[in-house]
Amino acid sequence: MKLRKLSLVFAFTMLSFYGYAQQGEGKITGQIQNEKTENLPLVNVSVFDPITGEFITEADSDENGTFTIEEIADGKYKVKIIEFGYQPIERTVEVKDGQFAMGQITLIQQVGSTIELKGAFVRAQVSQYRNEIDKRVVEVGNDLVSGGATAVAVLNNIPSVNVDQQTGNISLRGNENVNVYLDGKPSSLSAAELLKQLPSNQIQRVEIITNPSAKYEADGKSGIINIITIKQKNKGYNIGLNLGVEHGEKTRHTSAVNANLNVGSFNFFGNFNYNHSPSWNEGSITNQTVNEIQDFYIYNRAKNINYKLGFDWFISDKTALTIYTNQYDNKWDGNFDSYILSGGQKYLNVSDIKSKFTAGDYSLNLKHDFDKENHNIVLDAFYSNSKTPDNRLMTDQYERPLSYHEARKDDNSNLRINLDYENQIIDGGKIEAGIQFRQEKKDNTFSSSKQMIDINHNPIFDSQGNAVNEGAMFDFTRNFYSVYLNYKQKFGKFGMQVGLRGEQTEDDAAYSVNPDVEGNYKKDYFDLFPSAFLTYDITDRGQLTANYSRRITRPGIYQLTPVRRWSSPLMTHQGNPELKPEYTDAFELGLLQQLKKGSVSANAFYRHTKDNIMFSMKNNPDKEGQVIQTAENYSKTNEYGFEASFNYRLAKWFSTFVAGDWTSMNFFNTNLKGELEDMRTNRFTARMSNTFTLSKNFSIQHFAFYQGPFENFQGKMHEMWRMDLGVRYSFIDGRASLSARMNDVLDTMKAQFDMTSPYVGTGQFQWESQTFYVGFTYNFGGKVRTRKEVQQNKTQAESGISLQ
Repeated sequence: MKLRKLSLVFAFTMLSFYGYAQQGEGKITGQIQNEKTENLPLVNVSVFDPITGEFITEADSDENGTFTIEEIADGKYKVKIIEFGYQPIERTVEVKDGQFAMGQITLIQQVGSTIELKGAFVRAQVSQYRNEIDKRVVEVGNDLVSGGATAVAVLNNIPSVNVDQQTGNISLRGNENVNVYLDGKPSSLSAAELLKQLPSNQIQRVEIITNPSAKYEADGKSGIINIITIKQKNKGYNIGLNLGVEHGEKTRHTSAVNANLNVGSFNFFGNFNYNHSPSWNEGSITNQTVNEIQDFYIYNRAKNINYKLGFDWFISDKTALTIYTNQYDNKWDGNFDSYILSGGQKYLNVSDIKSKFTAGDYSLNLKHDFDKENHNIVLDAFYSNSKTPDNRLMTDQYERPLSYHEARKDDNSNLRINLDYENQIIDGGKIEAGIQFRQEKKDNTFSSSKQMIDINHNPIFDSQGNAVNEGAMFDFTRNFYSVYLNYKQKFGKFGMQVGLRGEQTEDDAAYSVNPDVEGNYKKDYFDLFPSAFLTYDITDRGQLTANYSRRITRPGIYQLTPVRRWSSPLMTHQGNPELKPEYTDAFELGLLQQLKKGSVSANAFYRHTKDNIMFSMKNNPDKEGQVIQTAENYSKTNEYGFEASFNYRLAKWFSTFVAGDWTSMNFFNTNLKGELEDMRTNRFTARMSNTFTLSKNFSIQHFAFYQGPFENFQGKMHEMWRMDLGVRYSFIDGRASLSARMNDVLDTMKAQFDMTSPYVGTGQFQWESQTFYVGFTYNFGGKVRTRKEVQQNKTQAESGISLQ
């Protein structure tokens, strides 16, 4: 309650904090030309905070190549000059006595880059990487091996990020405790479904926040992945069309339309996606302890319709309102079949599944800028709800021949209200402060027509003598009350940021599992999460970083709920309502050096986690021969690792990107005898991307991925690797393009593992990794755009850093 009262006082304080804001009167000037000394008009020049990397203001060069950025206060700034077709320029400048003259600036032509088009968001030829004080940013380019694919392909191309092709689970630096956001907010879709359904051509950039500051929500041990989508703001009307067909074991069709209409004070925008995506998976698990083999065959037919509608209202030069909604209407039907070979007999078990997912996300953002740079207040509200009915007809020949019906229902809602304030109070110093209220509600039920039996296969009856069928219920509400404060300051070549976040969490849950298990729990706890960041500019183009943050991973709904998500005669999944939150102290050191034709970066990290939440497998005490996949708290975990990347243009027609990361994890857990077990595992992944620009309109890209073997308490995963190829041809003055790609050219990508607990065995799973895709893209609009119209405006640029 104390934190709630403090939050209210803080809110009124911020709303009345119009303080000592004074408008900057300085300016930055310069002239831009190319290597032929020709003046370049309409080149965008952007100014950023040198500590945080946050956008401040921008201007375009005129017909003589000159530019003037006005209303700049004295102090240091980072200036970026970007023009497609030329190598970008980034410089640190210091405005003194109201002015700084950059003089004559020469842009060097970059062969193979994209050119300015009408009515389309313009991408670089390949993805570009940059570091900011508390995040790494990937500006998504026209990577041919992910063109026409989904967000899964985009993220799998990013260093230190892995998406499990079988489950869709995403991990960062080898850890799956990562939060995935869409435009700075959660999605009604799970992270796995979001990545599968979001087309790659709708992604503008991806922010990798491995050590979030106090401004961000404290959830997620390994950090935050924030996917920023493209939102057109161009004058007039602009439409982009994307069509594609992908074939593997099954054929999939994708289509997407992006559009906007800008009429001055209003900008209306939207997109529509339709995917028909049948998929196939198969696997096998051998239990060598009892000499049983279970084969899995999974076929899913999915039809997904998703759309987004919204508008920007530029109320004044200082105030902007954005409202939008995402709507999802997804349907699945398919089969989950398993064959069990036991005692020389083969048993068939079939699940016919029909499921539907309907959801809506609703967002409101109101921002007001005061007269001084970096002085603003933002109100952000977000609400989402979803319903997922799931019906299954089961045929079981293993235990006893019978057919039965199962029904599941998941109703979820999510509410977030944020109020954020920032102000540059002294030269080079800035404060950030904010409050947040969050609420998550889950209603999870399961019912079955299957009568329950005990371990001796005898029917179970209630006290009135009625047969008891399988069933479970989980009702869960979690409230958060948060407040944070950050302070940033620059001292010459040194920069620092320190912050503190307080979060009060209230959990209220009730659950029941047939025949006679009932329970409920209430938890109310308060935590503090400090963070600290240091930077040192070793050169004008090189920087060292060091940071620390405290994180928490609260158990998620599917880790807590006793309602099982799926089941087979030999294996089932259910949550653990007794899970505790885990706490992590994370440390990181980094280096980024920009080169004339590329860049090199390296990072080292260490994480110490208490009560680590991990998936485990154990024997079902109520069903002989069946294994339960669940989650448990391990005593503690120590993790450390190293990652490095190298991006370089070796020739005008050839550029390469190489990245690798290595993580060592030391697990400690107390066994049933009270003894502390210790296990160490190492994980290594590497990526390489090579782009060949054979002409202005034709390019080829090669991508290779490798993941080494690694161990855990219950077994060992084997190595995995694949190679992809992609090509693109542009025509009609760059308005249209045809692309083709082949994933997993050599058909090598599959998951293989050895098990030592709860039984000795082996297994493997394979999916449609080898696929061939052909796509067509066409962009058109109502007018030729200026460079300024290509750039995202300040509100959109800051949407990626408004997380709480």
